[in-house]
Amino acid sequence: MTATAPAPNRYLPEIDGLRALAVLLVLLCHARFTAVAGGYIGVDVFFVISGYVVCRSILADQQAGTFSLRQFYTRRLKRLAPALLLVMAATLAFCLVYNFPGSNLTLLKSIRAVLLLNANIFLARQTGYFDLQADKHPLLHTWSLSVEEQFYLVVPLLLLMVARLRAGYTLALVAGLWAAALAWSWYDVSRATPGAYFYLQGRLFELLCGVVLVFALRSFPITARRVWYDAMLLAGLAVILVCGLRYNAGTPMPGINALWPCLGAVLVIVGIEGAHYCRVLLSNRVAVFLGKISYVLYLWHWPVIFAFGRLGWQSAGAMSAALGLSLALAVATHYFVENPLRRARWSPVKTAALLFLLPVLTVLALLQVARKTDNFMAWYPAHYQQDNADAGSTVFDRPRARQCWSQVEVTPSALCTVGDATSPRKAVLLGDSHAYHLIDFIDQLGKEHGLAIHDMTFTMCAPIEDSPERAGDPGFQQHAQECRAHGRNTIAWVLSRPEISVVFMSAVWDLYQNTGTGAGVQPTGHGFLPGQINTELARTIGKLEAAGKRVVFLDDLPLLPASLENCVSNRVYLPGRAHDECSFPRAEADVRYRDIDAILADMHARFPRTATLHTYDVPCDAQRCHASIKGTGLYAHNDRGHLGAGGSATYYRAYRARHPGEIEQALAERP
Repeated sequence: MTATAPAPNRYLPEIDGLRALAVLLVLLCHARFTAVAGGYIGVDVFFVISGYVVCRSILADQQAGTFSLRQFYTRRLKRLAPALLLVMAATLAFCLVYNFPGSNLTLLKSIRAVLLLNANIFLARQTGYFDLQADKHPLLHTWSLSVEEQFYLVVPLLLLMVARLRAGYTLALVAGLWAAALAWSWYDVSRATPGAYFYLQGRLFELLCGVVLVFALRSFPITARRVWYDAMLLAGLAVILVCGLRYNAGTPMPGINALWPCLGAVLVIVGIEGAHYCRVLLSNRVAVFLGKISYVLYLWHWPVIFAFGRLGWQSAGAMSAALGLSLALAVATHYFVENPLRRARWSPVKTAALLFLLPVLTVLALLQVARKTDNFMAWYPAHYQQDNADAGSTVFDRPRARQCWSQVEVTPSALCTVGDATSPRKAVLLGDSHAYHLIDFIDQLGKEHGLAIHDMTFTMCAPIEDSPERAGDPGFQQHAQECRAHGRNTIAWVLSRPEISVVFMSAVWDLYQNTGTGAGVQPTGHGFLPGQINTELARTIGKLEAAGKRVVFLDDLPLLPASLENCVSNRVYLPGRAHDECSFPRAEADVRYRDIDAILADMHARFPRTATLHTYDVPCDAQRCHASIKGTGLYAHNDRGHLGAGGSATYYRAYRARHPGEIEQALAERP
């Protein structure tokens, strides 16, 4: 028995079944079921489906003589906007109660970006899809919606342009565009550019897979035995599932790795056209229904997972419950919001006014109110306001940070000197973010001991003259080049200034340590080989001491366990958490400190004139390390390693109480 391609406008229930598979893969991946770590490829499958369905629909309307750009965009808006607006409103309402004010300002900006169709661009500047902080973005998943919406703006215009071309010429043109888009995506991924994952240009070939398929089937209709269609459908499903099971967060995407699930989706769609025995896998009632609600299910699942995580419900059982709640919300939204408004007989003007213009104006107004009220802080109770003052901002948020923090060139001493700025005794502060977040500490130290301290720190840069030229992770290569230039600039400047007598160094010392052994050991993400941090640090200190400088280390501070992130603040924001124990065993901190101590002990052995200010154990007693000191939370919101504004202000006093006389001894003249 043979089969031919169906009419171009016929509904294919199996497409909804394929949508169901795609959304289930994404949901299981985002719910952290590790067996489906590559389930994010469901989005790639969605892109192929979107390209195929939209192109097929437009061509059918063109053949019928009924296509209109105005009507196309109106239908898209009525199809996508109502459920999206509901989900964003619910997400904002949850976050205003349970999330932090600073994060809510970012959320409002994210909503604005979604409404203006550039959420993918906004998120690319905020986070990487697999970054540790990515799950702090409650609308992270909207990047893919913006990619599709940007495509919807372009594809009708493209199809109008080629409408008069012969079928063969059109196929050649779109195939050429597809090949160019694939080449660009591969190139972008190979350079590890920040927007490679999120931007339309990196994903365009996936959407064009569906477009090319439509034109290919028009130019070369397939007539084959049904068994071959069944084989293609099964092969396509197998490719998609293998990618979902084998890929993980370390798989470079999109590029060539995204091509395989896209080709799997193409095989499934071709198989759908004529399969007989296997189409029930995708055309059964459960699969079709899940496919019909896949859009709203996708919309709800990430904010629900975010909310569960924010409330501390992150077990496998909790994530299963989150997916169940997402399904319930999706069903309700489908029947009571999505379907009624999709069928509403609104004019294009009314549709644009209610579903685009009004939401945009509302969000812009909310952003203005947020800016005028310190992110709505004026309406929060006093204990919320105090927590926000302590942990809601950091020294990195202050205006001086834009001039004095993470500058490749030497920062201006007139603007970037703390302590006793008029003192003839000069010092500098070198290091990474764990140096700069102690700027209040350094300021108080300088004032108390008559030092003018010029800060020259750079994120994720060890205080050495020559950091690695090549990063181990291509995504860090640009940073590696900037870091190397910064190190050379600052050390040269310090060596050229005889009035500088003290060099303070602070860093996440163990970040730059490579503990690998044996042949073939790989560099770290920042490019360090085994022993390299010790070698380069010693070479730098040798030059500084030869120039008459005293090097004084600060040995960092404890990294909070993941379970204690926001612990002090959660006592305020979350129900039932007022009496949480925000501390962890001292032994856990000591395990990490052994690596730090090994580096600094090696430097002391080589250079006896160096000294260390022991900042690491300040929040610890004999048994436990604490996330607060005398009621003040030390760490910033959503950060386990950096001090908040309150912690930065109090750390010096706590240190002086813990280690009286240590600074005086460190600064005393030594032979």
